Order: sequence, then C-alpha cells, then structure tokens
Amino acid sequence: MLRAPIIDSTTSRKNEIAAARLSLHKQIPVFSIIEISVVAACNRRCPFCPVSDDYYKKLGLSGVMKLPLYEKLLNDLDSIDYNGMILFSGESEPLLHKRLDRLIRLTKSTLPESQIEVNTNGDFLTLEKLKTLFNSGLDTISISMYDGSHQIEQFSILRDEAGLTSEQVLLRRRYFKDNNYGINMTNRGGLVDSDAFGPNKTDSSNGVSKFPIEQECYYPFYMLTVDVGANVTICSHDWAKNYVVGNFSKTHIFDIWKGSRFDLARRKLSKCDRSLPSCRECNAIGDLIGKESFDAWLKTY
Repeated sequence: MLRAPIIDSTTSRKNEIAAARLSLHKQIPVFSIIEISVVAACNRRCPFCPVSDDYYKKLGLSGVMKLPLYEKLLNDLDSIDYNGMILFSGESEPLLHKRLDRLIRLTKSTLPESQIEVNTNGDFLTLEKLKTLFNSGLDTISISMYDGSHQIEQFSILRDEAGLTSEQVLLRRRYFKDNNYGINMTNRGGLVDSDAFGPNKTDSSNGVSKFPIEQECYYPFYMLTVDVGANVTICSHDWAKNYVVGNFSKTHIFDIWKGSRFDLARRKLSKCDRSLPSCRECNAIGDLIGKESFDAWLKTY
C-alpha cells in the first residue's frame, strides 16, 4: 500500500519557479533550475546524508570551484539568455565558500534576470553575512533547521534584524516532529537507507520497496546539477555520480543539456523506465516539479 508522500513546504514554490522560468533556446526547452556545488565540504554529518560516510573522499572531490571555471559557466548561461534559478546547494554547505558573496555578485551582474538562491543549514549565518549576501544580489536564502523548533525564533529574529521578509528567508523544518522530518526522505540514489527516516520507519520513503520504480521522473526535463569539478548530472539525487552526462569545463553547458546522454535519460524516464545507473535504485518521487518542462520536451520528440 502506498503512503501519501510528505511534501516539503517549499515544493509548490519551486514548482512555480520552474514553470515561470521555462524558456526556449533554438526551439529547445532550457532547464529552469541549475543546482551548483561551489564547495566540496559540509560541516555536518547527518545520518540521512551520504556526507556522513566519507562522501567527498570516496568521489575524489575537494576544495572549491575555481573562479575561471565558474566564470566559464556564467558565460555559457549568458550565451543562451538564461533567466532561471541559480541554486547554490548540491552536495555541500555553500556558506563554507569564503567568497560566496563574490560569486553571487558576479552572477547577478552577468545574469541579471536570474533568480539566485542559497540552501544552507544556517550554522555559519550571522547578521553581517546575511546582509552581505543580499547586498551582493541574493534573492532568497532557504535555511534547513535540523536542531529543533527553537531555530524558528532564532532565524526569524535574524531575518527581522536584517530587514528581510519571510519570502526572502525561507525556514524549512528538518528536525523530527509528528513522525517525520518535514520532507519525503530519499535514499540519494541508493547511497543511504532512507527507510530508517521515513514515517513509522518502515518500507521505503515513498512506500515502494521494489526497484527500479516504475514512475515518470521530471528532473532531467527541468534541471541539472554541477559540482566543483564541473561534472554535470541529470538531477540532485545522483550523489554517487553514476550517470555523469558531461563536463562543462570542456563542453558548453547547453550542448551537454541537449546531448545524447541527457536525451537518453529523458526518453527512458518519460516511459517510467528507471533502468539508468543513476535511477535504478532511486526512490525519489520525480513528478512533483517540472510538469510544464516535461510536456515541452515531449513536443520535441
């Protein structure tokens, strides 16, 4: 029996952004969200995250994204008139990047129509840093609260002192309450046991225990992810990088987006075929965001 999924409070917002930022380049639908890991590090070791298991060392990831590489990515995006979301998140804590404000300022000057967002655990967030990030051009910061309900007041006070609104500073519950963590826990493509963190701690996080799941997935139709080494993957759940589709240090990001490996993923996932290495053990519910992009891509086939 399938359980009703626990939907993140910001999912509907992200879906609206994905739809509103959908555009075409050379008659091809462009990703409306690009998720970027600008640093290969996190200060926390949450048990439901691959970072808790020596993640960066296993994949050979370290350091920060070099500035010339980031500038190359921005130039690629500028050449296709990108106006979607730039999401600093990925497999990292972005506030560990000591010059994140510089990257945000550079992004806003190169892509003024883009929406810039940071996902953070908030551990390094101070009033001064919060003001600096928004003065540099940040549009939204999303804070994942892992420690308890007391963090609501903590970050609300910080937000108010900075003169920001609840639309600019989003608070996401990630502490255990009402038998859940405020989100439908996923297994990060098979790297963690999300069963242990699902409701009632039984079955898989979406009620399905047989893999691969037979379900459409919209991720590679509306987004892509990149890491500090410029590797590109089709979604934010392929932490193991089992299906790298390209490297933007060598190839234009749009050429990767419309390339054969991305195309294969879209064609398979449009037919509920999760047999790709990145997908066959993934339990993510992939049809909550990006239906408009999915439909736009189907028209091109």
